[in-house]
Amino acid sequence: MSSEITPQHDLPVVLQEATSKNGNKYQASITKKPGFAVDVNWPPSKEWVNLAPDLANKIYITRYKLVKNPPPSPGQTGPFWEWTLWFTNTATYDFFFEDKTHDEYNNDTYLKRDHAVSYDSEDPTIIRVRGV
Repeated sequence: MSSEITPQHDLPVVLQEATSKNGNKYQASITKKPGFAVDVNWPPSKEWVNLAPDLANKIYITRYKLVKNPPPSPGQTGPFWEWTLWFTNTATYDFFFEDKTHDEYNNDTYLKRDHAVSYDSEDPTIIRVRGV
């Protein structure tokens, strides 16, 4: 059984019934938001790129920056990724970024702020953004 209420921020919330690990019924609210998938062309850039308002409103991202990371210093330990995609979101989504190699990188956001995804790619230009 589920019912809908409208919270203060005007996004519909669905109350979902579920069963706990021990078999007890409970109810939790989840924000119901529309998913999206939009083709983009985000080549590498050294500076922030502000998105057109119509695109920003569709994908809940206002700007991005796709930078090539400097090579690791000698003796550096730990992982190293060649590229970092920075983006600023205006809604909390599970974002998926597809590059020209058709590989996809995920960042599940819980706050509205700057975020980063670091990855390796032969062709890092982002061609599609999805949100769920």
